[in-house]
Amino acid sequence: MFSPALLNAARAFAMVSFSDGRLAHAEERRFTRVVDSEPLLKASDKTDVASAWRQAVKEVQASQSFGGPLVSIRSEITADDQKALMMRAAQAAVVADNRLDPQENVAIRSLAEALGLNPEEY
Repeated sequence: MFSPALLNAARAFAMVSFSDGRLAHAEERRFTRVVDSEPLLKASDKTDVASAWRQAVKEVQASQSFGGPLVSIRSEITADDQKALMMRAAQAAVVADNRLDPQENVAIRSLAEALGLNPEEY
């Protein structure tokens, strides 16, 4: 079973990735690389990473305005180091498909606000 940090990082990444209305395979690969590079996540089993990604994508695609995933992230992520991790994951998603879309910046802002962070810093 995957950790709350892994699932919520997947939610943050998927939310930003899907904010343009589509998910690319490159985005899933980029999420896996993010997990491998993050000290709080890199011990995650590959099967758990894939399962967390699938669950996060399902939740993000099913929600309107990403309300459900944002509420989950806000309620499950309270430590400063984990909040920073969520923002790093979300920021990595912005360029995962080699495109910059304005909706992705809106998603980053929404995530920062949900975590009680200053969106202007992101």
